[in-house]
Amino acid sequence: MNAPASGLRFALLGPVRAWCDGAPVDLGQPRSHEVLAVLLAAAGRAVSLPLLVDAVWDEGDRPARAEHAVRTHVWRLRRALARHTTEPALVTVGDGYALRAPAGAVDLWAFERAQARAEEIRTAGGTAEQARDVLAGALDLWTGEPLAGLHGPHARSLRVHLQRVRRSLLEARLGLDAELGDRPDLAAEAGVWVMEFPASEPLRAVQMLALFRSGRQAEALGVLEDTRRYLGTAPGAELTALHLRILRSDPGLRRPDTTGPGPRTPGSGGAFPSPVPGFTGRDEQLRALTAMLTRPDATAVVVSAVNGMAGVGKTALAVQAAQGLGGAAFPEGRLYVDLRGADAEPLEPHRVLEGFLRELGIADEDVPEDADERVALYRTLLADRRMLLLLDNAASSEQLRPLIPGAADCAVLVTSRAWLPGLAGAHHLRLDVMPPEEALGLLRQTVGDRAVDAEPEAAVALVAACGHLPLALRIVASRLAAEPGRPLSDMVRRLADERGRLDELRTGDAAVDAAFELSYTTLTPEQAGAFRLLSVPEIPDLALPSAAALLGIGTDEAEELLESLVELNLLESHHLGRYQFHDLVRAFARVQSARQDSPGTTTRALAGLLDFCLATARTADAVAHSAEPDERTLIDIAPASPGLSFATAQEATDWMREETALQGALIARACVDDGLPLPQAADLVDRLNTVLSGITHLTAVAEQAWHVAEVAARRGDRPSEALARYVRGNALWHANSFSEAEAELHRSLELCAPDADLRLRASAHLTLCAHARVRGRFDEAIAHGEESVRFFRRLGAATAEGTALGELAFNYARQDRLSEAREAAERGVELLGGRESVSKAIGLYYLARVLRLCGDPDEALHRAEAALPLFRALNVSSFEAASGNLIAELHAEEERYALAARTAETFLPLARKVSAMLEGGLLRTLGRSLVHLGQRARAGACLRAALELFEGLRAEQEVEQIRGLLNEQAAAAFIDR
Repeated sequence: MNAPASGLRFALLGPVRAWCDGAPVDLGQPRSHEVLAVLLAAAGRAVSLPLLVDAVWDEGDRPARAEHAVRTHVWRLRRALARHTTEPALVTVGDGYALRAPAGAVDLWAFERAQARAEEIRTAGGTAEQARDVLAGALDLWTGEPLAGLHGPHARSLRVHLQRVRRSLLEARLGLDAELGDRPDLAAEAGVWVMEFPASEPLRAVQMLALFRSGRQAEALGVLEDTRRYLGTAPGAELTALHLRILRSDPGLRRPDTTGPGPRTPGSGGAFPSPVPGFTGRDEQLRALTAMLTRPDATAVVVSAVNGMAGVGKTALAVQAAQGLGGAAFPEGRLYVDLRGADAEPLEPHRVLEGFLRELGIADEDVPEDADERVALYRTLLADRRMLLLLDNAASSEQLRPLIPGAADCAVLVTSRAWLPGLAGAHHLRLDVMPPEEALGLLRQTVGDRAVDAEPEAAVALVAACGHLPLALRIVASRLAAEPGRPLSDMVRRLADERGRLDELRTGDAAVDAAFELSYTTLTPEQAGAFRLLSVPEIPDLALPSAAALLGIGTDEAEELLESLVELNLLESHHLGRYQFHDLVRAFARVQSARQDSPGTTTRALAGLLDFCLATARTADAVAHSAEPDERTLIDIAPASPGLSFATAQEATDWMREETALQGALIARACVDDGLPLPQAADLVDRLNTVLSGITHLTAVAEQAWHVAEVAARRGDRPSEALARYVRGNALWHANSFSEAEAELHRSLELCAPDADLRLRASAHLTLCAHARVRGRFDEAIAHGEESVRFFRRLGAATAEGTALGELAFNYARQDRLSEAREAAERGVELLGGRESVSKAIGLYYLARVLRLCGDPDEALHRAEAALPLFRALNVSSFEAASGNLIAELHAEEERYALAARTAETFLPLARKVSAMLEGGLLRTLGRSLVHLGQRARAGACLRAALELFEGLRAEQEVEQIRGLLNEQAAAAFIDR
């Protein structure tokens, strides 16, 4: 079936192509493509026959009957398009032709219009993000050389024009990237485009600013000199001014704050007493609530059910909403009742109806005794009235149903501490705590601007200590207002201790803990017990399986229990399967736990959670490295829990990353609670060390391992201390603290039993092998490496042996034992198996390093590029950066300098996070490459930065190499002068 002409799509930003409703259109010969390109570039305007001839052929190779040839090509194009359309797309206009297509049908049109469209968006008040999206969308249309394969005068000219447009779009888009400050990789991308458009000062300005914001000030300053050298003249005023601002470290150049307040959660509440004095904020929620209650298209009574935790301001918001609606929206009046849902005995619906009927004009003696008759009379009275009802503090849907009118002209506003899923057709809104800026505004309303402006940091800390909860804020503000001159910082200090925080949040008849107590007393024994125990771990949130382990019940039972607490707004669940407390609710729950739960109860619960976490971490470690769980266990303990299972290495590493806070909290607790097994804590630290990476993470692991080692030493627990010393040494080594790492590793070996702890000893020797290699002590490295391989082979630990062989192979290669090196590296990859895992990726990386030293750069590059996506997918940042460093070095050695520089730029931000050694290596490669690309000033800055890093690490070989490169560059610069 033919489609209309509007279904056509054309592309010029690449080979000339056409589609109709997704199906490709055969455009025939290359000259037909030339003709079509001319017509498309005219954007619907007619092109005369002589102009078409001039556009398609140069004068020297024009055919004798050129105009006839053009007509033939037009006829063929018409026929090709007609096979797909019912409406003519290519039409005759006078002595020429025009191609008619909708505005969005030709990529060229959107491409050329994008910059003007982005400027229109900003002029009309649109955001920089919206303008950037337009520019980015246009740049995405570029699929290759425009009009690829076409060689006519028009095609050549259009290509030059489109390159200028592309450069302009890039300058504008990267400029917006710099303005927004949300692109940590901006320096790398800007560097790539500067290589392609070296004369573009706007691109160089973005590069300079991005380098400065990345902490690479010397490189940023070098951009001006490289620009001057390339242009052969002084750069423009904008680039020069930016250079001066960077010299002054102008604070105005810092990256904009892109965090901003989090998204607001809409919510509302309602009541008709007097409005709360000094009500502030909640504008978004008020608008949403007003729109719901006054819907003009309502065919049934509108019910807005608002829930939220105690003290969040549900009633105050509802009062404000009612005042804003006024009498015009509900001319027949309003009804209000406090249903006392948080009391031990909530109001019965028939009692509420009795009061409502009296307010509606029914005499006492005419109020029916029968509950059903009361409901019928109530609904009859409201049938012709437009009224607003506020049913405040509801206990349940069952309590509410008899109170809902049947008239479409009425609206009902319900507030409740619990979510009420049983209200059919209701609009449910959850009122959250106040955003930080609104909470600060509420504080100002009571204590005044002068007090807040005098101590702005204390004011921010104060609203945070109150958990942004309106009730807590009003209590604190009223206490401060009662004592003029009392510093805000004094109240912050009083609220700093969680154990006494709730005592401070009381004044008169208002108290935060009293509000929570009303909700707590309604819980069943199972709910109350879970509520208390869930507050014990020192973590921001808890996943469902972990919560089940803590409570000692199955996940289905745990989910039902936790969701019931969420419905009561005593627990929160912002992400599926994860649960957390509001800070003040947690403090209340811990007070209750301290009063009602014995120390043995909480210890047993935490021991079950630790056992579950260790079992799961062991499985995650084994799956991530494609090994058997026992193969990677360095201490002889067996968890009772089976833990979770994982289908892929990605799942395993994701779980370890998501639960890092939980595992750290359990390790810390085991160091102070004798009831928790310290060997399990030591093993858990080891898993955190082997699965995840990154300097920040490794530093935390080293700190945790130190605490475990110190406690183990005091308790005389040599196996736990030996493991913790090894873990600390390994983590410190990967974080480039080499001397301290070496001492810890040797101490671990000393603590190991002579004929036992083989796996731990093998692991320590492997790290010492890598350490000696970095220090250039290759004989020592080989001795440690061979010892490690021997132990792992004796244990039958194939995966671990494969990893050790990879490290050993590299040291063989550095000693020119190339055949042994290649054999060991290939055997290592073979032992690591075929599954995608961290171990396999490490084996490929080690093999690539060896192949490079064996004089096989192409195969080395192939292996490194195969390892890279595995490291990236598994979030193994240190080895991802190491692979990037190796790939950049291989490109530079093969004189692919632009590619080497681009690769080094890409991986530098990651290397800065994970390893100073890798950062230095990438800066060295980048500097070497920039020398050959003519950017000597930046090259010098890179090399000097690398030298500083290597000197700090006492990497003598690298220091000597960098100094040689700097001397070569200085000599070259002298010759240039």
